[in-house]
Formats: sequence, C-alpha cells, structure tokens
Amino acid sequence: MKRTSVALLLLPALALSLTSGRAHADNRLKLLPTPKVLKVEGGAMPLTAEARVVATDPKLKPLADILAEEILLVTGHRPGVADAGAQAGDIVLSINPKLQADADILTVHGQEVLKTREYAHTISVTDRVAIEGWDYRAVCEGTATLLQAIAIEGGKASVPKMTLKDWPFSDYGSIMIDCARQQQPVYVLKVAVETCRMFKIRYLHLHLHDDNAYTFPSKAYPEANTKGGLPPYKIEDLKDLVAYADARGVTCVPEIEGPGHCTSLLDGMGGKLGDVKNRTLDVLNPNIYPILDTLVGEMCEVFKSSPYIHFGGDEVEPAWYLGNEHVKKYMKEHNLTGEHTIWLPYGQNVAKIARKHGKKAIMWDGLPVGVPKDRSLANDIILYTWFPRASEARTAQDLGYTTITAPWDMPPFPEFSIFTCNGAVLNRGDKVLGHCRPMWEMSQESLALGYLTGSPERHERTWGPDNVIEEDYHENRMAKQNARTFMIVRPVAIAYEGAIKDKIFATPITVSMSTVVPGGQIRYRLDGQDPTADSPLYEKPFKASEGLAPRAAVFDKDGRKVGNTTVGESMRYIPFEPSLTTGKPVEASGGKSPDEKAEYAADGMVDGSKFWGTIPAPQWWKVDLQKEYSIGRVQVVPYFDGARYYQYTVEVSTDGQAWTQVVDASKNAAPGTEKGYMHKFAPVKARYIRVNMLKNSDNPAVHLVEVRAWEAGK
Repeated sequence: MKRTSVALLLLPALALSLTSGRAHADNRLKLLPTPKVLKVEGGAMPLTAEARVVATDPKLKPLADILAEEILLVTGHRPGVADAGAQAGDIVLSINPKLQADADILTVHGQEVLKTREYAHTISVTDRVAIEGWDYRAVCEGTATLLQAIAIEGGKASVPKMTLKDWPFSDYGSIMIDCARQQQPVYVLKVAVETCRMFKIRYLHLHLHDDNAYTFPSKAYPEANTKGGLPPYKIEDLKDLVAYADARGVTCVPEIEGPGHCTSLLDGMGGKLGDVKNRTLDVLNPNIYPILDTLVGEMCEVFKSSPYIHFGGDEVEPAWYLGNEHVKKYMKEHNLTGEHTIWLPYGQNVAKIARKHGKKAIMWDGLPVGVPKDRSLANDIILYTWFPRASEARTAQDLGYTTITAPWDMPPFPEFSIFTCNGAVLNRGDKVLGHCRPMWEMSQESLALGYLTGSPERHERTWGPDNVIEEDYHENRMAKQNARTFMIVRPVAIAYEGAIKDKIFATPITVSMSTVVPGGQIRYRLDGQDPTADSPLYEKPFKASEGLAPRAAVFDKDGRKVGNTTVGESMRYIPFEPSLTTGKPVEASGGKSPDEKAEYAADGMVDGSKFWGTIPAPQWWKVDLQKEYSIGRVQVVPYFDGARYYQYTVEVSTDGQAWTQVVDASKNAAPGTEKGYMHKFAPVKARYIRVNMLKNSDNPAVHLVEVRAWEAGK
C-alpha cells in the first residue's frame, strides 16, 4: 500500500461570503476548515469563570461535559454545566432537526447513497454563545469551531462576536490509522479521535487487520488472533474507544482485510479461510463466507455507530491462488479465460454480509483486473480510489460506483480536492462521498506527534472542495489551530533541558512537566505505557540518565483523569565514550550509502540507528589514529538485534601497508548486543586499525555500529 505524502492547496483569502460555492476565510479567526458562511461582528463575549455550558436537550449532556473539560484545558477555567436557564456569558447547545444546509450533501442512509441537506450547524455569539445543530454530531462540529475561536489575551479568554453557518460538502471526511502493523494503544487512538473532532473530520478508519496481525479480538474464533505479530485489542477497550469517539462526533469505521493482505488470519484459522501459502482468501470456497459473516458480526457489534465497514481489496497477489487445481477447475467449468470473475464472489458476499449487519460496504479499488469495479456491484460497494492510475477513479464513476478519494499520488500544491485523484479530475456531478487520508505502518509517536498535525490540510478541500485559502495557510491558520489542538490532546506539557541532538542524549537531561489544570496532579510513566492514578506523581523537575518514552496524564483530587494522555517525545540515552578512534578519519570498501556512513562507526556512541553498512560480504572498514600508539584493547560492535551474529578479523598497521592480525572472530557465532565484543591482546604498535567483515548470519550485508581502541594498560 502506498505510504502517501501530504500536498496542499493554498490561494489568497478574501472577505467572508458564500459566492459561487466558494468559501472565503476571515483571516482574523483562522478557523479550520473554512466555514461556508461567516460574519464577524466585532467585539467579543468574555468567557469568564462563571460561564456555563447549557445543554438544552438531555442528549447533549455528554457533549456539555466534554466541552467544559476542553475549555478548562484551553483557558485554565472549567465552566459549569446546566440544562436550563441560559443567561449572558453562557454557551448554549441545542439540537434543531429542522435546520438545513444551504446545499446538497452526498451521504449514505442505510444502504442508499443519496443527497440530503442535513448535518448543518450554526453559531451566534452575542452576550452568549448559541450553538445549534441538526443532530448531536452537528452540534459537536459547532463546538469544535468554538474551541478554535476562543481568544486568550493577558490571561483572559473571550469569544469573538460572530454569526456562522456551516456544513460538510459531503459525508465522508476521514483519516486512516494502521493498527495491524504498528501497535497503536487505545489512548493514542483517542488522540486521533480528538484531532478529528477539532478539525471536523467525521470518520476515523481503523485498519485492524493485515498480514501482520488480526487485532480485533474474536470470541467465536479465538484462533484468529494467534498468529499475528501484535496482540489483539481487548473488547472492552474498543467499546470504550467507540463510545469516546461517538461522544465527540467522530465515528470509528472498522476494516477487515481480504482477499489479500490477510495471511495472519489465514494462518490463525488453520486453513478454514484458505491456505496461507496462497496469500489470499479462498474466494471460490463458499464455506469461508459464514466464517467471515461471524467475524464481521463481531466487529459490527462493537462498531454499532458506523454506517460503514471496510473489506480491504488492495494488492492481491493472485499467482499462488490461480495455480490451485480447484481454481483451474472452476475457471474451466465456467468457461473463464481470464481471472476477472473469480474475485467477484468476494465482492458479492461481503456486500451481502454488510447488508445483513446494517452496514454499507467499502473496499479499496486494488483487486486484479479492476475488480471489484464490476457494474453489478456498483450499488453495493463504495470504492476507495487509491490505485495509481488516473483511469481508475474515472472508470469507477462511469460504472456507477460511489467513490472516496484516497490517491496514491497527491497533485502538486495547491490543486488537491476530493475531485482530484492520481491525475484524474472528476466532475462535480460525480458521486464522490469524500476523502480518506491513509497512514501506513507509522509508530504511535510519529502518529501522535507528527502525522495528526497534518490532518487539517486535505480535509480543508474535503469539507469544502472550492475553499479559497490564503498563501500563509500553514504558518498562519494551521499553526494556530494545531497549537490550540495541542492544548487539548496534550494536557501535560513535557519539556527537556540538556544536550540533546536528534532525540539522543549522552549526558543526563532534565525533564519537567506542567499543566494548566488548577490543582491537577500529574502522573507519569517513562516506558511508553498509559499512566494511571497510581503511577508516579510528578512533583518537580528530575534528571534522566536512561532512555525514556514519557506518557503523562492529569488527575483531579478524586483520581479522575482530566483529558487524555499526553504522548511525549521519546529520547534515547546513548553515552558518549571516547577512545583512540573517536572522530578520526575513516575509510571503507564497498558501495556507500548516505544513511550508513563509515564515520558513524567512530563517533564514540553505540547508536543502533547509526552504522556503517555495505554489501556484499566480505568488506573492510579502516580508521587512521593519526599517530602511532601502543594499543592492547579493541571493542567491535556490529549491528545487533539479539539474533544475528557477524564474523570478522581485526588487523593493525603502522604504515597502512603491512598488516598484523590481532583479533580472529572468523568463527564467531554469539548473537550481537549493544555491548559488542571486547578483545584484549598483547600490546602492539599501530596507527591504523582495519576490521575485515566476513559474514553476517542474517543477510549478505555487513554493518558496524562502533569500533573503539585503547592504549595498552588503559
């Protein structure tokens, strides 16, 4: 699957209006995404400690509590929550099912793709803030705008006086998190939920299944979870995540992969879904579909609020499957000369399963020969158009499919909208339900600290494909609103003081933490785990002399968590230990890579991410000590992963011409560690040291992380 990069779209901003379908941002408020209709009146309503969030409908009570806590994290003051008696200075939340958008919105109701004018919300700020939405989620989207609009000056908070009306251009704005190839704890997924909420991204697509793991916990088939590289989630944690998202107006969409990218499930199920050697579900075997029905039913029971379920469909490798006798027999019996139709049963059956469970099926458009883009499935399956051919998105539309844009190749800045996909420019009359911004194989820290900060970019032209955006969009609006989002998704600010370079420190650093929550207790862990009310209490800055992956949370006096967990940036402690080789000139044989430099092996640090490497063995690495020494000890640290080992010899020379062997590790079979291999020998005069790398037990390449040498007697 493509690891897509982000490109974006920026044009000059004009005054607020709605003209020819083009929304223009009032740059004073820097709201994201650009509202459809906005008028800034001038002046502001103070947001004082006496303010309340008033939920005029009991359904809105959960949102009122959430908003009050979010305002606390932004301003340091938590408003009260009430259900009636709105007065000046309050924030009033209301549902109005008669509220209509000013334009049609493409959406899905049940199994039907249709146009509606639902989903709108309005905001009016006078002596109070009135937020009204068509439904709960629309009110959520209005409160997200409020959070973005709050101004803080001189320690005082206020809300600009304005009138606003807004709605999504189409239903499906989403980001996708890969939960099957990198472990993503639920608290990190909650960071994604909060980010979606802040930028009105309506769906969080969870890629729960891939070759690496089937991470949805199955009760009916527990063996499904036995062959993955990641542990399955706990069912109660997923239910908690769904409830957390629903309460914030974000809907979680689950994915079960097939017919390819599913070897973990194939292996775990022991052949019930197909032979793992074929790397695909046995789509022609009718016995697999009742099992899939059960697995999908389990997912749908947890993800009740989602109108969609994703069934994979990308990057199938057909060669192994087509070679099976029962496949050849099927093709002969059905008079098939190509492979196209053998994949249709998968599309037909998963669409049927989705309907049974009240969901609309979504698939990637990556099955061989354009399947599932068979006209017979156009009303049953929505396609993520990601395949890197411009014709794919156009073909899908021409065959009657509703599509979601998820392009492999992003258009150059600033041309992206949901109607541009891999070079194709679709028509405004085409059935484009929205856009998904996928994330593949990203670590939890890369997700929480990097990827999510780019979320507003493509969603800008999903919420409004014609939005006109100012040139300094990234430095201006995105910077401001990411900073505001950080206040909410990072309730604890974590800071480091000391000599740090590239997230590495060699001498102890100072770690400090702070929060705006009055009286809040900060609890933390340094091992990447979610802190609880029983975790260590932060009282004052402390020294760290080991690697750390900090996570911190705020708890009130009753031990209740305030906001979510802050994901802090990991720092690696790699002590600097100089020796005769440190910083000296080096040479090496073989090809050279800019990421695997020879000088890394003489930088004084055992950093497993920085090493000299080349291919194939044998190769040599040499250091010039720049003058002659009597040496008696050498440490060799090849790359280490706890399993592989390297074989080598070490030679020394006084002139670089005549060499004497001082270490023979040509038969070494001990797996490498960060300590490497220490070799002592009788004192010998040397200016040059050469390590001859002979063998890597894992692959043909050779690697050195560090080589150190010391004078005899030291």
